[in-house]
Amino acid sequence: MRARDDVVPALARSPLFAGISKHELQEIAGTFDETTFLPEHGVLHEHRIGLEFFFILDGTATVEVDGTQIAELGPGDFFGEVSALDGGPRTATVRARTMLRCLVLPNGTFREFLMAHPRVAVNLIPELVRRFRSYARSE
Repeated sequence: MRARDDVVPALARSPLFAGISKHELQEIAGTFDETTFLPEHGVLHEHRIGLEFFFILDGTATVEVDGTQIAELGPGDFFGEVSALDGGPRTATVRARTMLRCLVLPNGTFREFLMAHPRVAVNLIPELVRRFRSYARSE
């Protein structure tokens, strides 16, 4: 399946895909599925098992832990990485705030994807640390 024309530019703008050639971005875009969620839809739920990884193309979503909103996500942001990496339960609930269009790596393919695209794995680390620090400050 060929990705829509706006997918590669969206990936190129994200720090997660920094330093990756346009050719590799086109290849990466082709590995994702694309899906849309209606406003208020719970995309993933805290404490439940799920291995999908999501990258937001359009729209906004809220991140909730124990029923408290801790963050808002928008285009270029990603979520689902913690469970996709360790196979454990989801650490938060993510709910579409508006119509939400995402790229999705299906169950169990995120680690394989990172091995095939090591630059993304390297870029992921500072993003995870930034999130950890942001959450640690808010407690």
